[in-house]
Amino acid sequence: MQSNKLIGVSYRLLVLLLTALLAACSTTPRPLQFRTEIDSLVAVSAPQSNMRFVVLPGNAGANEQDLQFIEFKTYIEKVLANRGYSKANSIQDSNLVMFLSYGVGAPEVHQYTYEVPLWNDMGYYYPYRMSRFYNGYYPGFGVGGYSQRTESYTTFRRYLVLEACDKEAYLQQQQRKQLWKTSVQSNGSSNDLRLVFPYMAAAMQAYLGTNTGHMITVDIDETNTLVRSLLGPFQPSTAPP
Repeated sequence: MQSNKLIGVSYRLLVLLLTALLAACSTTPRPLQFRTEIDSLVAVSAPQSNMRFVVLPGNAGANEQDLQFIEFKTYIEKVLANRGYSKANSIQDSNLVMFLSYGVGAPEVHQYTYEVPLWNDMGYYYPYRMSRFYNGYYPGFGVGGYSQRTESYTTFRRYLVLEACDKEAYLQQQQRKQLWKTSVQSNGSSNDLRLVFPYMAAAMQAYLGTNTGHMITVDIDETNTLVRSLLGPFQPSTAPP
């Protein structure tokens, strides 16, 4: 009996130690990180020099005075400038019309099932006995079976699409004749597009005006120098990806 008591006390100390270690780890901040998926296509006729652009709303019903569009357009103008494109003063002065579309999809609920052990000591229990104690002492410990649990979580699809279109076709025929198109999407627990957008814009920069051949995955976090330059004084605070 004395041996069982010592085992119970030792187990309690071990649990307390592990709990303290896990609590210490959970308080250590991790960089805000997003996983993005990028797909880019380019036409043979896309210009390779003298690339002057304007950015217009691509979403249906959006207008150039929308504050969210103005904010997002600023990020896009910066990454385009980093790729050698020049911002035109007007659409007449440009040769590329960039249409910027973005949004957040409907919430998607996911479920997963897992098993957890049921113990007969230190607060755990056999399915047929709820008491921590038996006959006044700890009876020892061990797995007394497993319990199945089901949890759920919600994710959102965040996306942006940038289309580079021929200016003449747009002015004369109101058509979006695509010269290249880059699409970015990211799935995560946050539906805050203002939080995620600069990360998606930074992730897409290297692939603007190129052909990726297929959708590629790019991970990017807040330590990225491009992200920090886009955000400027509005550096991120910890939030779910």
